[in-house]
Amino acid sequence: MKTQWLDLSDNKIDISENAQYVGLFIGREGEKLESSLSFIHNTPEVVSNILIKAILFENSYADILGNLVIGTGARNVDAYLKIDILLMSNKARARAIPGLEITEDDVKGGHGATVGPVDETQLFYLQSKGLNKKSAERILAEGFIKSALEPFGNEIPEELEKQLSKLNYH
Repeated sequence: MKTQWLDLSDNKIDISENAQYVGLFIGREGEKLESSLSFIHNTPEVVSNILIKAILFENSYADILGNLVIGTGARNVDAYLKIDILLMSNKARARAIPGLEITEDDVKGGHGATVGPVDETQLFYLQSKGLNKKSAERILAEGFIKSALEPFGNEIPEELEKQLSKLNYH
């Protein structure tokens, strides 16, 4: 299954072949992401896995609405949408709403979403090993997005590299 970078500014994504889609947003210093995405499946026998991850620092905000649409004629489609958002600050805010719209029988469709703060126990553990808070946060953030990077291997798309550069601290 091929992996494709997902532009979170697109509104409609037509899915007509087996693929894994990955989107990433790293928000810093008041950056905002408002994204309403529809993943349209009209071709039969297609498998799609869609993963959207966001890491929010400072006063950043993300509002991600994702809708899996499995249309008439798209028999035996197997589609899954997952939205995960990690809040690295108590001032960061997020909303993640996944949805399903199915008008065909004999399909598999699923979705999930998580929004939550960094695990203070993990942060404390890393700091107890001698890391400062910023370094510990970076390690936790990198671990959080690792699953989004693995499918690309050594060929990270340029847009993904731009988002990853936001993990660096001033």
